[in-house]
Amino acid sequence: MNGLKLAAVPASLIELLWDDIAPFIDLVADKAPDDIVTSKVKENCMLGSIMPVIVYRGSNIVAVNILDVKTLDSGKKVLYIPIIGGAELDNWSEDFMKLATQIAKDFGCSELRGMAVRKGWMTKLKPLGWEEMFTTVRCKIGD
Repeated sequence: MNGLKLAAVPASLIELLWDDIAPFIDLVADKAPDDIVTSKVKENCMLGSIMPVIVYRGSNIVAVNILDVKTLDSGKKVLYIPIIGGAELDNWSEDFMKLATQIAKDFGCSELRGMAVRKGWMTKLKPLGWEEMFTTVRCKIGD
């Protein structure tokens, strides 16, 4: 994995690591400013309702993934990965999939779900077992 390691960050360490995590959340928030607000992500991480998984080499973070356990109306539990920001995806994606799958199982989830901000993500995700399920569209209505 080219010296890269993965670590789930507990709520108790968010304040300590936030200045290093925030720029990766900002990358995604910049593409979806109506959906993701970095300060709210921090708040939810500190509450423990969502959990970041960092990808790092030495003392440098290269990517951040946010995990969020959701119970659907049917009662089915899924592990959402709503935010993925950073670099070197090809070097850590398989190990992240293994970790996310184990975390999902630990929480009683039956599948992983995510939201791809850009269509190109499917090129990277398909070899890892992901399939397109929904496409989000919008129509702005003005004032």
